[in-house]
Amino acid sequence: MHVLVIGGAGMVGSNVVPHLAQRHTVRVLDQRPLDVGGVESVTGDARSPDDVAAAVEGVDGVVHMAAAIPRAKGYDAAANRLAFEVNVASLHLALSAAASAGARSFVHISTMSVFGDYSTRLIDPAAAPDSVEPYGLTKRLGEQVVAALSPTLGLPACSLRLIFPTPDADWPLWRSPEGFAPREMRMRDGTSTQIPPLAAADLAAAIDRALAWTGPYRPFTVTADVAGVSVRPDDTQAALGWVPGRVLAH
Repeated sequence: MHVLVIGGAGMVGSNVVPHLAQRHTVRVLDQRPLDVGGVESVTGDARSPDDVAAAVEGVDGVVHMAAAIPRAKGYDAAANRLAFEVNVASLHLALSAAASAGARSFVHISTMSVFGDYSTRLIDPAAAPDSVEPYGLTKRLGEQVVAALSPTLGLPACSLRLIFPTPDADWPLWRSPEGFAPREMRMRDGTSTQIPPLAAADLAAAIDRALAWTGPYRPFTVTADVAGVSVRPDDTQAALGWVPGRVLAH
């Protein structure tokens, strides 16, 4: 399959793309160039209709991985505006352009941060997302955009809610998208139980399976937390035909 990864040169994308390139012909659209053997790197903006329209030409599947994460403690108007532009508006643009170009599948990279109190209590993935923080809220709205447009455009799509994706070399520690020193992630419910991060190779395998999804839109919980420390197990593994290869024993 010829796959376009939008936002594939960030910390998560740059670690996932080499694995995807072993299975697919990959093109990356990002503001930063990505130097990975066999991967076509296109410099452009996920918010630009011209850049996105050019990038989706000739592809079979699109993976929307672009994200903006506001980090300010207080209200940051500029950062919040960027989050809406990238996490919501650019997703609407990518879906529309992908359908117009004849793509056959669309994968939206989402997050468990769509739940406002993730990691402070055990989450039921079947519950309605409730985050009102800028990042979680915009990713939550992004899922709604995909759910609304997918059937209208006739483009099979799904969202992958990730839990702490990390480079393979750092696992079982988590490295933040900013590239800070890797560390353990633990529940903040008083138990301090470690939440296993998701290795890049396992994320790539999940994306590979998601690109083959032909059912109605739905979100999938993509995690190495198979013991249900932070999120109750659901039918993701059975529905996608995917299991994480790296898990922690509890």
